[in-house]
Amino acid sequence: MEIALVLLIAIGAAILFATEKLTVDVVALLVLSALLVTGLVSPAEAISGFSNPATVAVAGMFVLSAGLTKTGALAVLGQALIRHGHNESILLMLVMVGAAAVSPFINNTAAVAVFLPLVMSAAAARKISNSRLLIPLSFASQFGGVCTLIGTSTNLLVSSIAAREGLGGFGMFEFTKLGLLMTAAGLLYFMLYTTS
Repeated sequence: MEIALVLLIAIGAAILFATEKLTVDVVALLVLSALLVTGLVSPAEAISGFSNPATVAVAGMFVLSAGLTKTGALAVLGQALIRHGHNESILLMLVMVGAAAVSPFINNTAAVAVFLPLVMSAAAARKISNSRLLIPLSFASQFGGVCTLIGTSTNLLVSSIAAREGLGGFGMFEFTKLGLLMTAAGLLYFMLYTTS
């Protein structure tokens, strides 16, 4: 019976996520509530995720990125993209290097959310298709995100699981050497592939 209930809840969640009739956060809370009401998880298990350091850190990263956006600190970056991005190749390089440089420190998902309106404005100003910049933006933020512990939610989650299992968590810059190599290779690939 429990397996059938979990399957029904998972299918319902997938349908709600796909149709986008409700926001992602509302769907997630509905799934959590359904698991709690059906008795598949205890109340303690239901709220245990909110005390996980990884969850708190990701929430903090979104607050930080919202603060950067609201204060206009990133408006300067947007103006620089438009001012210095004389052609598509230069604009692409600026977008990718900027996203890769910011995402290790404010979480790669938050970096994309912050850069999205800036990149779309720059693309419109230079009459470039959005997809020519948005796909590289997404990948560049992922490249940069793997350079630090807080750059991507996955690193935080794995670190907290390792600490819980007694293996010790990861350091803030433990991934940096390999991350920088991957970032450089990824940026070079995109610059050669998209400009050729």
